[in-house]
Amino acid sequence: MNINTEFKLSLYEELKSIHKSRKVEIFLVQNMQDEKIYIKKEIKEYTKEIYESIKNINSKNIPKIYEILENEDKLIIIEEFINGDTLQTILEKENKLKESEVIKYMISLCDVLNEIHSLNPPIIHRDIKPANIIISNDNVLKLIDFDISRTYKEGESLDTTLLGTKGYASPEQFGFDQTDCRSDIYAMGVMMNVLTTGKHIKEELNNTLLKDIIKKCTHISAEKRYDNVLDLKKHLNNNSKTLPGFRSKNFIYMICATFWYLFLIMGLFIAKSFKEFLGNVTLVVMLLSIYFIFTNYLNIKNKLPLLKSERILIRVVGYWIYSTGILLIGGGLLTLTMN
Repeated sequence: MNINTEFKLSLYEELKSIHKSRKVEIFLVQNMQDEKIYIKKEIKEYTKEIYESIKNINSKNIPKIYEILENEDKLIIIEEFINGDTLQTILEKENKLKESEVIKYMISLCDVLNEIHSLNPPIIHRDIKPANIIISNDNVLKLIDFDISRTYKEGESLDTTLLGTKGYASPEQFGFDQTDCRSDIYAMGVMMNVLTTGKHIKEELNNTLLKDIIKKCTHISAEKRYDNVLDLKKHLNNNSKTLPGFRSKNFIYMICATFWYLFLIMGLFIAKSFKEFLGNVTLVVMLLSIYFIFTNYLNIKNKLPLLKSERILIRVVGYWIYSTGILLIGGGLLTLTMN
C-alpha cells in the first residue's frame, strides 16, 4: 500500500460491517473530515475498469463512487450511502407490489441500464434482482452491486466467469453463450414477476398487463427477447395507465396531448340538447378508440388479432379493419342518437 492510498483510507472510520462473503466485505464508514457516512467495499475478485467506468457516470440512479483504491489483493471502493430499503425488503413487508408501481420502477431501471449498456465497451450488470435495487427515502431507484458485472466483448462466444443469482441469471450465464444486455433484460422479467405476484416465474406467472412483457423478457433464447432496454421501456410505457402523450415525458408531446384531450372534453359540453350530447359522447368515444389503438394504449396491440402480427402488411390491414369498424359502428350510433 502506498502512502497516498494509506492516507485516503485513514480518513474513513469503520462504524460496522454490514455484509461479508467470500468475495466482498461491506462496511458503513464515516469520513473524519466532512463527518458524512459512506459505504466502503473491499472486493477480492474484481475488474477495476468496470468501477472506473461507473465512477464517470453521472446518474441519479447509481450511487456515486468517490474513491477507487487498490490494497494488495483487494479493490477498495468508497461510495455514496443511500438511505432507503431494497426492493427485497419492501417485497418481504408487502408480499407483492402494485403493478403500476413496478412499471414505474422498471422504467427507471431501463434508464440506468441503458446508461451502462451504452458505454464503450458496454457493461452488463449480470445480477439484477430485488436485493440489488434500493428505493431511497425520496423514492429514487438506485442500482447497486456491480461486483460480478463484466464488459461485453464483441466476437467472444462464452463468458470466462459464470456468475449470477439462481433464478434470476439468464441461461447464457451458465455457459451457453456470452452475456449481453439481453441477459439483464431476462433478470428484469423474472424480477417483474416476483414483485407483482410474490412468486418466481416457475411457480406462478403474472396474469395481468405485464404477462406478455415478462414472457418475452424471459424467453430462453436471447434472440427472442427485447433487443435492448429502450425497446423494453417503450413496451412498459405502453402498459402504463398514463395517457398517450404523457408517457415519454416529452414537453412538446405533453402540450399537444393536453390540447387534444381538452378539445375532446370541451366537445362534450357544446351540445344544445340531450340528443346532441349523446351524439358528442359517441363521437368522442369513437375518436378515442381509434387514437388509443394507434398509440397502443395499455399495450392493446398485443391483445388484438392482426395487430400483434410481426408482418407489417398484416398490421396495416389490421389498423384499417379496426378503424373502419369503429367508424362504421360509431357512425351508426350517431345516426340513431340524432334521429
